[in-house]
Amino acid sequence: MSQPHLKSGKASLIGGIVVGLASFVLWTAIARDLGADTAPWLAAGFVVSAAIGVWIRKADL
Repeated sequence: MSQPHLKSGKASLIGGIVVGLASFVLWTAIARDLGADTAPWLAAGFVVSAAIGVWIRKADL
């Protein structure tokens, strides 16, 4: 028996992108306030924000 394929909606995609972007903006603001706004910290923020965005996208199924 094959399981039915779940199709995620456009709202899930947009929500994941918006949450990921908002997470990165928040990370950047906090890093700047702490004086840690160097390239490695911003790159780490990008990776974390991307992971949060993907998680929101997948969790919204």
